Amino acid sequence: MNKIETSNFSRLIGIWVTKGTILADNAELIGIDTYEYILNGNYILHKADVKMGNERSQTFEIISLGNSPTRAKMQYYNSKGQSGSMTGYLTKNIFKIRSSDMRFEGKFNEESTELIGKWFVKENDKWTNFIDLKLKKQKESV
Repeated sequence: MNKIETSNFSRLIGIWVTKGTILADNAELIGIDTYEYILNGNYILHKADVKMGNERSQTFEIISLGNSPTRAKMQYYNSKGQSGSMTGYLTKNIFKIRSSDMRFEGKFNEESTELIGKWFVKENDKWTNFIDLKLKKQKESV
């Protein structure tokens, strides 16, 4: 098994201020995302605590590598009682996340201190831009 701490996903490690716009409501998204190594550097624990408009949303996610250092399984659980799995791809500065009904397309800056991207949702067999997002790293590690 490849250790995630030696992969490109290590760029995520740290504390991030997350800001964005939920396009359907023209509502603000603001919060904190933290990424830290757990279990001897084999996994990353991602914790998100954001306010989406007037609603608070919390998510815990475990990120693990499979056979490729550029592809990861992302298993999440949130405060609405939802859970699911997505696949993340991180090659050079491009970060993509895929599931059957959600997608993320983002790009890191060269210093790995900023990630700008868009979340898309699938509605009636069409992909719709759902959230414009910007994460700024505040601290290198948790």
